[in-house]
Amino acid sequence: MSINKTDIEEDKVSVIVPVYNVEEYIRECIKSIQVQTYSNLEIIVVNDGTKDKSIEIIKDLIKTDSRIRVISQPNQGLSAARNTGIENATGKYVAMIDSDDKIKPDFIKHLFDVADSQSADIVRGSFRDFEGNILSGWISDFTTDQKLGLNVLNEFLDKNTSFVVWSSLYNIDFLNTHNLRFIPGILLEDGDFTTRAYLKAAKVVTTDYTDYQYRIRPGSILTSNNATLMSESEEIVIKEFLKQLSITKSSRIRNVLQKAIYSFMRDWTRILTKNHVKLN
Repeated sequence: MSINKTDIEEDKVSVIVPVYNVEEYIRECIKSIQVQTYSNLEIIVVNDGTKDKSIEIIKDLIKTDSRIRVISQPNQGLSAARNTGIENATGKYVAMIDSDDKIKPDFIKHLFDVADSQSADIVRGSFRDFEGNILSGWISDFTTDQKLGLNVLNEFLDKNTSFVVWSSLYNIDFLNTHNLRFIPGILLEDGDFTTRAYLKAAKVVTTDYTDYQYRIRPGSILTSNNATLMSESEEIVIKEFLKQLSITKSSRIRNVLQKAIYSFMRDWTRILTKNHVKLN
């Protein structure tokens, strides 16, 4: 089901929270969204066929906060759950929060004020761990004076910035106009989505706000041994970008596409060598 344009509320932000087996963390995540200083929100909890008590644990929050709605679906993975949230969003902007993370009280306000004042398609913030530290091996901070998405992406790739979607705000009309959705069934989907979104964006604004708090936990997608699926995912993404490169005539766009492909190739090589994955 998709929301009609007439249902979009100009000052509302839709916060999408995919949920799958996160009973230890989900309450802290939802409560951090509820106490945002920017309160005109809808909190879309996508129950992606969770097998634990995640939804039961937040039942009281759902009952007492009319901004929360739950959409349940059979388990299809993070990409599909985020897509469900986007398709059901009624806010002008969309934020995608991972259910084991949390956000500081001004996260939405900071990004909304920038997006609204500058009519941005995307506003990117930064992130830290729960102790306020930069995560080891991550490049979380990225600011540039560039605004055109292609130019921002070019600089983003030059600095080897970490691909994440959850520290950003996205204009829903922008996402829908360009049919920007996540590829279902793959891992490391943020790199693919970020690259495609920035290529289409007329205006990307970067900030130095560090309001997103990322949790590294045992059993999460990035720390589980999903090496074979990660490898297959990188292969799917690289093939799609090679296809796009083959039909692209603009030398500027070709240059940035090649940088993106090299970035994905580096990640793929890392996965292969670290985990001794054999290619078919």
